[in-house]
Amino acid sequence: MRLPYRDPIQLGPTPYEEFLEKEGLPVIRGYFLEDLKAVELKPWKRMGAMGCYLNMGDQQETDAYICEIAPASQTAPQRHLFETLIYIVTGRGATTVGHEGDSKRTFEWSAGTIFAIPLNVSYQHFNVSKDEPVRFLAGTNAPQLMNFFHNEDFFFRNPFQFRDRFSNDPDYFLHNKRLTVRSWETNLIPDVNQFALDEYPMKGPGVRIMRFGIAGTTYGCHIQEFPVGSRSTFHRHGPGAIVCVTQGTGFAMVWREGEERQRFEIRPGTIYSPGDLMYHGHFNTGHATMRHFAMRGRSPKHSQDRFRTKLHDMLPFDEEPPQLHQEYLRELAKNGVEAKVSVVEE
Repeated sequence: MRLPYRDPIQLGPTPYEEFLEKEGLPVIRGYFLEDLKAVELKPWKRMGAMGCYLNMGDQQETDAYICEIAPASQTAPQRHLFETLIYIVTGRGATTVGHEGDSKRTFEWSAGTIFAIPLNVSYQHFNVSKDEPVRFLAGTNAPQLMNFFHNEDFFFRNPFQFRDRFSNDPDYFLHNKRLTVRSWETNLIPDVNQFALDEYPMKGPGVRIMRFGIAGTTYGCHIQEFPVGSRSTFHRHGPGAIVCVTQGTGFAMVWREGEERQRFEIRPGTIYSPGDLMYHGHFNTGHATMRHFAMRGRSPKHSQDRFRTKLHDMLPFDEEPPQLHQEYLRELAKNGVEAKVSVVEE
C-alpha cells in the first residue's frame, strides 16, 4: 500500500518565513540547483560574509545555506539553538568553537570535509588562504524549531550550555566510533569522497552507504555511493532531504503518482531536494564512481526508529514504470557504459 500525499496547507507567513525576510538574502526554492559553486551570493550582515538560503523541497522541516568567506577573512562569531551540518566545497580554513568562559578549540578543514557545530556553542569560521575564497554548504533544522518556538531571542541569545554535547575535550574532533553496520558516530569527516562505506544492496547493485551522527546532533546525514553502471531504486520518504553530489555525473529523477516526472542532470555541486513522499532515484551515467552527501532525518544514535511510523518506501525495480529503466540503459549505451541492473521488461 502506497503512502498518501496531500498539498501543504498555507495560512500566511510562518515564523521561519518572517526570519528569512529579516535576513535579507536571496532564497533558492524548488527541487533542483545545478551548481552551488556558481550561485550568486549577497552580503550577509549576521554572518559577516556572503550567502544565500536554500529552502527547497516545498517544506519547512530543514533548510540550507551557501556561505562564502573571502580570502584571509572570517565570519562573525555565531551561536544558536538549531543544529548545523557543514560540507566544505572549496577552500581551506579553520573553525573555533567553545562555550563562553572556556578556552576555544580550533580544528582545520579543507574541501571535502564534513563537520557539525556542537549545539549552542560560540563558533567562528576562518579562511586561511590569501588567494582562494571558501565556499561551504550548511544544512540546518532551523525551520521546524523556529516555527515551534517562534522566538528569535530564544535561538540566538540563549545562554544554556549543552555540556553533554561539547565538553571542551581537546580530542573532541578526533572522535570516531562505529555504531553498527552502515552507521558511524564521529565529530569530523576529513573527506566526503574517501570515507569507507558499507554495502547497501537493497538500494541497488553495488550501492554503498554510511549514516552519521556528528557532534551529538539529532539531525542525520549520510554519504552514498553508486559504482559505474549502477543506479538506485526509486524511493520516497518524509520531507527535508538535501542531497549534494560530491563526485561523478549522472541524473536524478523525481515524481509523484499522477504528476509529470522531472529529470535533472547532476554533477559535483548539484543539489536536489525531493518533496514530501516524492519518488526519486539516483543514476550514475559516467565512467567514474558517483557519490553524494545527503542531510535528512535523524542521526543513527538518536533515530528511535522502533517508535516511529515507517516513512521510507522503496519501489522494487520490477514495480516501477519500465520506461524509466530503459531511459537509463539508453543513456549508458550512449556513454559506452555497461549496466549493472538488467532491463525491466514491458
